[in-house]
Amino acid sequence: MDHYTITLIIVTIPLIFASYWHHRHVTSKVVRGSADEANRLDMIDDEIHDIDHESTGDRYYNFRNQFLWVYGLAMGAEWLQASYLYSCLKNTHKLSEPVIATLFATGFVSAGIGAMFVESLADKYGKRFMCQCYCVVYSVSCVTMLSGNILLLLAGRVLAGLCTALLYSVFESWMTAEYKRQGFGDRGTALSTIHSMMAVTDGFVAVGSGIVAQAAVNALGSHTAPFLLSVVCLSLALMVITRSWAENCGTPGRSLMAETSGKASAISLLKDPSLFIVTLTMCFFEGSICVVLYCWPQAIMSARAHERIWENPPFGTMFATLMGAMSLGSFMFLYASREANSIQLSSRTIQLASSISTSALLLTILLRDELSRFWAFCLFEICVGLYYPSMAYLRGRLLEEERRGRVYGLMRVPLNVFTVMCLTTVNEGDESRENRFIVCSSLLLLGVLLMSRYAPKQSRSY
Repeated sequence: MDHYTITLIIVTIPLIFASYWHHRHVTSKVVRGSADEANRLDMIDDEIHDIDHESTGDRYYNFRNQFLWVYGLAMGAEWLQASYLYSCLKNTHKLSEPVIATLFATGFVSAGIGAMFVESLADKYGKRFMCQCYCVVYSVSCVTMLSGNILLLLAGRVLAGLCTALLYSVFESWMTAEYKRQGFGDRGTALSTIHSMMAVTDGFVAVGSGIVAQAAVNALGSHTAPFLLSVVCLSLALMVITRSWAENCGTPGRSLMAETSGKASAISLLKDPSLFIVTLTMCFFEGSICVVLYCWPQAIMSARAHERIWENPPFGTMFATLMGAMSLGSFMFLYASREANSIQLSSRTIQLASSISTSALLLTILLRDELSRFWAFCLFEICVGLYYPSMAYLRGRLLEEERRGRVYGLMRVPLNVFTVMCLTTVNEGDESRENRFIVCSSLLLLGVLLMSRYAPKQSRSY
């Protein structure tokens, strides 16, 4: 058994226990929160649901399981590709580092731009239709990876970025709207269990996708195999969506309201120091994540070359471990905030994650052996897991729901600029990668200092 498999097992065991604890914790909170409505609620499988008649519980379970099945397939298609994207471009298509970096940057920027308008499109054309578009368009993007033509690969990255924006928006939007339409209760108690299971599903699907991708590459001997498996996942998801999901659209006039509030949102973003600092911190941290997503396979291959090991590393197993580490980080934050979350707790968690991430990136430069460098990346991914729920809570407390999408789109502009600057200036060799890690470490440390000085102390609405 190789070191990467052992590391994966070490990460997976606590992940299983953390997932079980999280699910039990969420359902117990649901039970306590609904005790005052015991006369009209029924407990089923440690979950509380509003029961209007005998079949409501069965309808809810069918709805929840069907959605999670499709959501798992959609996320699996995303994670299968991520595990071997760099390797396919580098080892199969033999592209240079600057070209690969440009393709990565194209996907990141496309996702950032797409996030600004996918919600309005879903409101206009329907969330079910946009979920179907995700399956079809992402399948086309996967097929482009079979070709070594630069223009086709570039088009595929643009489509992949747009689909990533769809994935993290329209699926959850459809679920929430359909939950309300079917009348499963106004308190949201059953809805919270679905969100809990989505988080658990995402973590295990990410780990499982890396393992499956590795097995497919070993069996077929091709780094394009995970992309073909993604098409299979997307096809299955499309079949279920088409046959079983109902259509739902947004509130008429919502897009117009978002448009008219755009200028006010921009002014608010520029005038408030706390929100501006949060924007810069998001730019520094998520920009570093984009850089690491591109650089970590290159760093591992470089370490192998120094040790005169010429075969490709098991990218699928390594990716599964990294995703498991990220999920562990998220569960750590959920445990820390198990009683109550706050702006202060989230701000301090972001500062802690940024500080440790700074050390992790510097360790990938200082440590030359392959396994130690990989463990440093695992440490970075744990920090990523700490960061995402903390920043999501912070944005949720600072931004009004009606303007959140617009302001968040504006907050992503510096991130897109930073990502493009970092990835379109890549050169061959270790020095180029190490310089980017040094820049990212410096900016992460700057983010810690800014957050410690200007971190928001209370919620505001913009």
